[in-house]
Amino acid sequence: MLYSRILLSLSLLLALSSTAFSENLPDTDINKEFKSIKLSDYIDTNQVSAEMAAAKNRFMLQPKAIQFDALLLQPPKPGKFSLVYDALSLWQSNSPLPTVDHSAFLQTDDERVIAVYVSSVAAEQLKAIAAQNSKKPQKSHIYAVHIYNYAKGPRLVVIGASPLSKQ
Repeated sequence: MLYSRILLSLSLLLALSSTAFSENLPDTDINKEFKSIKLSDYIDTNQVSAEMAAAKNRFMLQPKAIQFDALLLQPPKPGKFSLVYDALSLWQSNSPLPTVDHSAFLQTDDERVIAVYVSSVAAEQLKAIAAQNSKKPQKSHIYAVHIYNYAKGPRLVVIGASPLSKQ
């Protein structure tokens, strides 16, 4: 319970401070709270069993804060995602939940694609990154919360993003 309060407090902090996602992030306390991962490896290690996948079951997890680099394939699209709130509500907290009203697709270094939920704050950040060069997808540094596993691997809520330096 304490961990979820801390994590949701971080989410609120990130939502209130878009300046935390400048192009060259310093080694801040926020960066230390988010475990750095390689997205392709993370997908491999967060699979559900074949039986769970066939039954379209999800394995709900205590939220984990992670950060990684990925290619944003297109700007986030709006939608309604009640399952995010169902998953987050399993972990009691007095902190407000982030507004999750978008989704997007990210590509790993080995060219696998993963669907992610996106908070409203992160959606604006990702749209700005996509607008920098609309002719090709943009590599971004992503801050996310891992909330469950399902047939296609981990399900993440992106709560912040920053562009990477020129590629």
